[in-house]
Amino acid sequence: MSFQVGGVSQSPLNQSPQAPMPGWDTAGTRGGWSGASGAAGYPSPSSSFGAAASPATSVPTSAAGLGGFGEPVPPRRRRRFRFGWLGALLPILFVGFMVLGVPRLAMSQGSSTELLPVGAFTQVDGDDVVLMPYEADGVWLWDDTFQIRLAAVDVVAGEPIWDVQLNDDLIGAAGVLAAGAQYLYVVTDYGLEIRSVTDGRRVAGPDDIEGLGADYLAAYAAYGYDPNLNAIVMITSLGEYRTLPVDGLTATESDVPTINAWQSSVFADASGAWMYLDSGWDETTDAVVVGESRFDYGPLSPGVPGGTVRLTGPEGTVDLPGPVYNGEFLLEVTKTPPGLLSPEERAQGSTSGDAYYLSAAPAGAASGLVLLQSTITANGDDFRLDVLDATTGTVVGTTPMGDAVTRAMTAPGGTVVLVASGTDYYADSFVLVAPDGSVRVVEVGVPDLFGRRA
Repeated sequence: MSFQVGGVSQSPLNQSPQAPMPGWDTAGTRGGWSGASGAAGYPSPSSSFGAAASPATSVPTSAAGLGGFGEPVPPRRRRRFRFGWLGALLPILFVGFMVLGVPRLAMSQGSSTELLPVGAFTQVDGDDVVLMPYEADGVWLWDDTFQIRLAAVDVVAGEPIWDVQLNDDLIGAAGVLAAGAQYLYVVTDYGLEIRSVTDGRRVAGPDDIEGLGADYLAAYAAYGYDPNLNAIVMITSLGEYRTLPVDGLTATESDVPTINAWQSSVFADASGAWMYLDSGWDETTDAVVVGESRFDYGPLSPGVPGGTVRLTGPEGTVDLPGPVYNGEFLLEVTKTPPGLLSPEERAQGSTSGDAYYLSAAPAGAASGLVLLQSTITANGDDFRLDVLDATTGTVVGTTPMGDAVTRAMTAPGGTVVLVASGTDYYADSFVLVAPDGSVRVVEVGVPDLFGRRA
């Protein structure tokens, strides 16, 4: 028996050549199939094996599927991932993170915020918003270590809308003088800035405000808000006065009545320290009248710690549950420059050591509420807030505050914003008192994991 491999004829020893089997090529040069040829040039088997003839069947066209027949199949190669330049960079990134990133994270988590309680209200998309400046420190490397920032917070939802940096400084004054529908006017020890209400971006200032320019003064006390004009009044480095209407971008020369009203209230070299509201203003009282109700706080008896709150109204007098330690009712104070005093206010005279007239009203009275501040214990200095219904004296809201209230402000919709701080420490949060008496504490300037506040 003979057979062919690769076209070469082979014969076993002691075997004589024999006739080819039916269906094989008689030429003996190629071992191909006879009969109809198959797909891709590979012949189909014939019916020479004794079976009935059947139609030719095609085989797969891919040579790789023929198990070695036809064209040779290229060997598969396993891909190996090569680090290349990335492998050399990874150790550098790791070392950089350990040297720079770890201290960054540590400093970010140790940052602090101190509110500067001279804010203002505006509206964004129809919602009341409080604009609150604050000092921030402890954020390292990518941000300035010390910053003066400004946050806008929705007073109903208690959520921040935006938070922007004003300047970088160890300490400085910052306050929002006024805000309109489009622009807000914030002043620092570097001068006046005009910013967008919707996102806080800087529009102009301090040295590129039209009508002011290079004549600006880098002094907090050189600027004031005139409620009668709804405008910012300022003194320039030339000793001249300019007026800038709220929601305007251009300052013009002030008229004589405006100059006379403000010439003793804006200064080129005065500090903005008054903005901290630590000039002896009386922010609290031991008796308030709201509607037909009078609330008084007094001691239980001589020599006994604590006191009681007494409500006197149309239905008589009742002592509210106690005891209450170091109780005080909160006031909302308004400061009026002397040049803007009414004849009645002028006749009453100044109520503080400076020339400004101070008027006050019970905080929360517009919503029928009375805000009571007290300490949690007789000897402690941790404060709490109780919100009382002005008609019944019922407590409708309460929260710990940590420190005494420094400023009370009422938004147009009735929500009261309370900033609590001490003599040496200013709070990183404020309290929102809704018109229904519910309370919420809102933190300002809280950094994320990487120390970013905005």
